[in-house]
Amino acid sequence: MRKSCLVIGDLNVDIVLNELKDYPELGKEIVAGSHFLDIGGSGGIFSAVLSGLGINTYIISKIGSDFLGKFLINKLKSYGVNINKLIIKDNKETGITINLSYREDKYQISSLNLVGSLSLGEIIFKNIKDIGHVHFTSYYMMNNLKKDYVKLIDNIKKVYKNATFSLDTNDDPENRWGDEIYNILNNIDILFINKKEALKITKESDTSDALNKLKREVKTVVIKLGSKGYIARDGDSYYSGDSLSANFKDSTGAGDNFDAGFIYGYMNNLDIEKSLKIANVVGTKSVEFPGGVGNKEKFSELKKLVRDVD
Repeated sequence: MRKSCLVIGDLNVDIVLNELKDYPELGKEIVAGSHFLDIGGSGGIFSAVLSGLGINTYIISKIGSDFLGKFLINKLKSYGVNINKLIIKDNKETGITINLSYREDKYQISSLNLVGSLSLGEIIFKNIKDIGHVHFTSYYMMNNLKKDYVKLIDNIKKVYKNATFSLDTNDDPENRWGDEIYNILNNIDILFINKKEALKITKESDTSDALNKLKREVKTVVIKLGSKGYIARDGDSYYSGDSLSANFKDSTGAGDNFDAGFIYGYMNNLDIEKSLKIANVVGTKSVEFPGGVGNKEKFSELKKLVRDVD
């Protein structure tokens, strides 16, 4: 029987403003060429993309029963994500992120108090069948879970003995980058981070040094370099890849798409090199569509592109 992926992390609505001609300044109005409402949060985007690629995917997160929460439920279901374990709170506001999207990067403004309140006692997973992999997202946003990740991993392993674990830390809004994250790094199999996150976590000034330091903690480490591709270590093996050409529209969620592409390969028992190539294809295709998830056309194109990866 094919294994499922359980995603535990952030889920919110993204409002994406793109085709921006200028940068924000206090007291100044700037105009976007277009805007888009979509599934947001690293966990939400990853879940929808992985499910769209064909992996049975569950998500555990916390949203409100408001208009935005209902929007997310309908969108996730349209991509085949199993939402039965979502925690839906009455009279609470679903999280939201406003993304100002530029080719080189983005500005983000978030209101995510409900997401950050997710606690260990609210995570119910024992009646999910055949969990093969668990993906954690936005470590620094999950305030109530930070101290309990290791216990959560142990609890999952008691039920699903062969489950593997990955983490994408995402940004630290408080810019603290404390060493307590090493507690979870010693208990996962795959770490996804971008260049900034790698340097901040390791306190290194060089990306290669950061990669080498992190690989002493985690078997497989992938550092996403945006337009410069990626570098990775799997044990003693080193991998790198250049970015692929794309018709750029929006960078929102490109890193989460990359993660989903890799886990798609990983859960299909492909080797690390091929999984990285698939990740690169999925991440690149993401920027050609508005929003982090995209649309059905994107997944139609992706399925052919993924099949063609050698």
